[in-house]
Order: sequence, then C-alpha cells, then structure tokens
Amino acid sequence: MKFLRSLLPLLVIGLLCAVAVAPLLQGDSPCTHDGAFHYYRVAAMRHALRDGLLFTRYLPDLAFGYGYPFFNYRAALSYYLALVLHLGGLALPVALDLVYVLSIVGSAIAAYLLARDLFGPRAGLVAAVAYAYAPYQFLNALLRANAPESLALPLLPLILWAFRRLALTGRRRWFLVSVVSLAALYLTHNISSLLFTPFLLAYLATLWLVYRREGHWTATGGAFVLALGLAAFFLGPALLEQEYAQLHMSRVTRNNDFHYNFLSLTEILSPPQPVDTSLLNPPMCVHLGFVQAVLGGLGTVVGLIRWRGPDHRERRATVIFLALATIGLLWMSTDASLWLWEVVPLLPFVQFPWRLVGRAILPLSLLAGATFSPP
Repeated sequence: MKFLRSLLPLLVIGLLCAVAVAPLLQGDSPCTHDGAFHYYRVAAMRHALRDGLLFTRYLPDLAFGYGYPFFNYRAALSYYLALVLHLGGLALPVALDLVYVLSIVGSAIAAYLLARDLFGPRAGLVAAVAYAYAPYQFLNALLRANAPESLALPLLPLILWAFRRLALTGRRRWFLVSVVSLAALYLTHNISSLLFTPFLLAYLATLWLVYRREGHWTATGGAFVLALGLAAFFLGPALLEQEYAQLHMSRVTRNNDFHYNFLSLTEILSPPQPVDTSLLNPPMCVHLGFVQAVLGGLGTVVGLIRWRGPDHRERRATVIFLALATIGLLWMSTDASLWLWEVVPLLPFVQFPWRLVGRAILPLSLLAGATFSPP
C-alpha cells in the first residue's frame, strides 16, 4: 500500500503532462529546424550497427557518402535512445517524437523529486508542472527539434537530486545514481554539460556551507570524478582532437555567432506567441514563462521571509542560491554579459546566449514550488 501511495504523485504528474505531450502523439511530426538531421544520423547509426559498429565515432554514410566524424565531437546518447525505440518497431519519426515525450515527462518527474526533497510534496508538484510547461521545453521539442538538449533537461534536476542525497546520506545507491546521471549528461549534450557543471559545483558548494561537518563530501567528490571518468572515452577525444576538425565553423557564421543572439529583458519576459509549425524554419522567440516568473519571484520572497531560523538553514540557503542562479543565467542571456562571453574559453561554442534562458527555468521552477511549501 505504501508503494502504491508513493506512485500516486507520479501518476498525477503523468496526467498533468498529457496536454504538454499531446502534439507529439498525433502521428504527424511538426516541421522543425533540425528534425531532419536527427533522422539522417539515426539512420546512419543503424547502418553502422548493422556493420558491427556498436559505438561509431565516424558515420560513413553522411556528408554525401564521404563520411563524417560526428560522434567524435557530439554526444550520442539521445540518438541511441531513438535508435533503440526505432529497432523496437517504431517508425523513425515516431521514435524521435517519443524521445521528446520522454524528455518532457522525465523533466516533470525529476523536478518533482528534487523539489519534494527541498520544499515538500506540494512544492514538488508545482515545480514539476512549471518545469514541464516552460516555453523552452516546447521550443526544443516542437520548433527547434533539438533532441540532445531536450533529453538533457530532465537530467539536470535528477543530478541535483541524486548528489544532494549522496552528500547528506553517503549511501551507495545515491553514489551510483549520481555517477550514472552525471555521466549520462556528458554523453547526451555537450553544451548542457558545459553550462551545468559550474551550476552543479556551485550548488554543492552551497550545501557544503550548510553541512560542512555532517556531509559526505569525499563520496560526493568521488562521484563527480568517476562520472567524468566514465564519460572520458568521449570527452577526451572531443576536447583533445579539436585541431583535426574545423569546429570554429559551428560558431562563426552569423546565425551561430553569440554576438547576434542576445535577448533583451523585454523579450525574455514577453508572453509566448503562436507559431505556425507548417512553415520551414518559422521565426523563433525565446521566453522565460510568465507564470513561472511570477511564481518564482513570489517563492523567493516567501522563502526568505518564512525560513529564517537555524532549523531552516538549508532551505534559506537554497532559495538564495536558486534566486542568484536565475538572475545570473538571465543576465548571461543579455548583451550586458558580452564581455564575459568574449573572455571565457569554450563559452562561444554555446552559440546562443538565449540557451541560458532554458537553464534558468530549472531554478525558477523550484522557486515556484517553494511558494506552496508548508511553513
């Protein structure tokens, strides 16, 4: 009975996500920016697998048959998920649409688990809905069709949830979940890994300030290092063999140059506009989400007022961290941060500063949940 009761929130989250994923379950894939590229890559992976190559860095069928070392520099886990679904009998477009469905539902579940531990079950449900229904989720799934980045979004709260539990308990199960989830992120989306690693380290530093004596920091550090080790077979060549490919071409064209992709605060906070997905490469607008922004701001105020005493050290520190993280990420999406983009190595490979809006939705959704946390 206790087990069934624990599943109830997950069933509620699944029902709440039904509207969000409905457009992806209609059998007709929307016309997207990058969707066709994923079809080609998964098909090329299937051909490589047929030839006995379980993990291929080089796809000989791409680039007009000349071959393309795509997976030497780009993480492949999302493509393997689509390939498994495709080999299971699903048509390739359906398999890729299901990847986005799993990403949105997984985002809600992972956000619930993290917010529940931080602020309680009610906060978990609110954070789950706020994260799953953030405009950036739909931007990735329905307009950009960025499968790797979509699959990375549920991994972010999952990693924070696992590492927090590991730091507080030191149990083996959380060590394993921490290692696997972080390694999975490194093997899913390069840019998300680049942006999230400092966020994770800053969050762990916040926990250390609260639990510096009680925490299991050796195990936590070991999990981080081991995750890097598990992903080193990909990260090593991707970082050390950059000179053998013209990777700079991915960031110097006008469309991909960060100088031309900053947002204004008005654009970030404006309401989403209807998009005609029948158009080829329809115009794209990146929004934070009005409801998420209002509830996130309210959660910050409520948390700082409510959690003042020594018994609420972690909650207060977490609210401060999440608020500062949200502000910092949004600031980095505006041209006020131009000087930082020009001096930090690897940051230009992010290409689009507006990606930081997509990273701000996690701390903002957690703050939205804090609004409904019991005293």
